[in-house]
Amino acid sequence: MRYCYSCNRLTTGEPVFCSVCGKTYDVKLCPRLHVNTRYSEVCSQCGSRDLSTPQPKVPFWGRVLAFLVTFTLGAALSILSLLFVLVFLREVFSNSNALNMMFGIGILLALLWWMWAQVPHWLRKRMHRILSSKRSKER
Repeated sequence: MRYCYSCNRLTTGEPVFCSVCGKTYDVKLCPRLHVNTRYSEVCSQCGSRDLSTPQPKVPFWGRVLAFLVTFTLGAALSILSLLFVLVFLREVFSNSNALNMMFGIGILLALLWWMWAQVPHWLRKRMHRILSSKRSKER
């Protein structure tokens, strides 16, 4: 699955270009679909000057930020889940009345895991807004 930072859409599979806007992912293609770098002016294999337009380049800090946020939240949730399991086991063996409270905490933890799984989508939308505002200021 690939995300297009130009039109803010996901395309399933491993496509070479976006199915909505037609921009390529970090490469330029000639009409014969030869792959060239995003900075090429002429196709390196057939010499064609008719090359596709790549999507906007994602800044390095954006990739690093997305990784750090995802990793940090995932690590925190993993530690929290482990602590929950340990406390749950201790409470089950010592006090059977605590099951209702533990069930509520378990549901909250499951909700946090679901939200963590959604974080990359939020970051992608935010990055799209940042890139769109930067491009509109340059024009």
